[in-house]
Amino acid sequence: MPRGVALTVEATLSRVDGGDVASGGSVDVTRLAADVVSVLEHDDGQALFGFARRLGLSDAEADDAVQETLVKVYLELRRGVAILNPRAWAFRACYRVCMDHHRWSSRQRRALALADPPAPSRAGSDVDDALALWGEVDRLPGRQRQVLYLRYAVDMSFGDVAATLGITASAARSHDSQARATLRRMFGGG
Repeated sequence: MPRGVALTVEATLSRVDGGDVASGGSVDVTRLAADVVSVLEHDDGQALFGFARRLGLSDAEADDAVQETLVKVYLELRRGVAILNPRAWAFRACYRVCMDHHRWSSRQRRALALADPPAPSRAGSDVDDALALWGEVDRLPGRQRQVLYLRYAVDMSFGDVAATLGITASAARSHDSQARATLRRMFGGG
């Protein structure tokens, strides 16, 4: 199913009352929601996973975050919520799921620190350094890292990046410019 399904779903689900659409026809809301989620998972599942990884989650945590995100999209569509841009909505939801995970982990660490003395730190990590550039991107400040990932790895427009992160398009462009200038200095390009 093509990405155009988002427009169909938005138009169809703009108002759902007991299974009847405002235009008078009936629609299988469950099927439409499942179709949108299926398209999102197929087209953007890997990108959502990569985004969650760039936000600091492990592979397993990122996989869980993607699944939770897709469930949220499905449930919102089933409720009849009009989602104008399911892709941007999913990335925004994924961002929030990841931030919730970090907040929860931080609280858990603080609680454990109060109960037990600090454990010795473990060496090593499972960071995927397949590309040197993305390894350096990971060192950038959080917002710059998020903007670069969404803009170049996920191929979102600045408008979609802004909608996903809850910032303006000009702020997204500014973060992009600052990050690229920093990367050029790191790689000796100016």
